[in-house]
Amino acid sequence: MLLISKFTAGILTAGLILFSCSPSRHNEKGVTAAMKYYDRLILKLDADAIAQLYTVDGNLGGIAIGRDSIRNFLSSFKNIKVLSQASTTSSIKMGRDTAIQKGNYTQTAVISGKDTVKVTGEYTARWQWITGDGWHIKQMITKPTN
Repeated sequence: MLLISKFTAGILTAGLILFSCSPSRHNEKGVTAAMKYYDRLILKLDADAIAQLYTVDGNLGGIAIGRDSIRNFLSSFKNIKVLSQASTTSSIKMGRDTAIQKGNYTQTAVISGKDTVKVTGEYTARWQWITGDGWHIKQMITKPTN
């Protein structure tokens, strides 16, 4: 269970979270869309794309800091296949170029081709708007609840 908790923390923190948005998406809808994109990347466990969703100095739950560190951390989970990943937003607080998003997640994964694990929890994602590039995760913190 510790392995899947670290994996989930890494993924969601790495997560989170996100994709380039057009300037018209510099709002709550843009943050929500970025998180949904992140969920899709988690399904593919695409370490490169997930790392690029972070700021250059992004922090994945204190486990990995910086894109290269995040990419290396996520690449270490070769024995895990994500079957489902979903997040729901409970609140978003907008600043000028930042957003704090809180919510819940559910993930189902298979470890080493035999053990299926379902993890649920809460997340807090701190997003940063980068002009010309969109929303990126500055920090992702997850807390498993099961």
